[in-house]
Parts: sequence; structure tokens; C-alpha cells
Amino acid sequence: MAKTATAPKNTEEQKTDHFHHWRIEEPNGLVSRGVCKHCGATKEFKNWLQDGDFITNEEHRNAA
Repeated sequence: MAKTATAPKNTEEQKTDHFHHWRIEEPNGLVSRGVCKHCGATKEFKNWLQDGDFITNEEHRNAA
């Protein structure tokens, strides 16, 4: 009897042979669920940025 492998669909860490193309639901709360249109992988995207997520133009120039 042949085994059929099914890829896990509920993780962003699975190995893929493509770049994910995320379809992200409308913002509603702290996170929105995204689903890859190619493989069905899911990922949560936050709908907000913490103060530490922002950098100034000066910080950006210094990092280059």
C-alpha cells in the first residue's frame, strides 16, 4: 500500500519550493490571518507596530 504524504498547512516553518504569496484578511483586532495562495500555509500578521518597530531616517542612514 502506497503512503501519501500531506503537507502541514498550519505552519509558516514548512519547507517550500516557492515564495509565499500571502492573502491577508482585513484588519480586525491585533492580528490578521494570512493564507498562502500557493500552498495554504497560514501566518498571523500584526496590525500594529510597537515603538521599537520604527526607526528614524538618521538611524536608517547610520545602519547602512
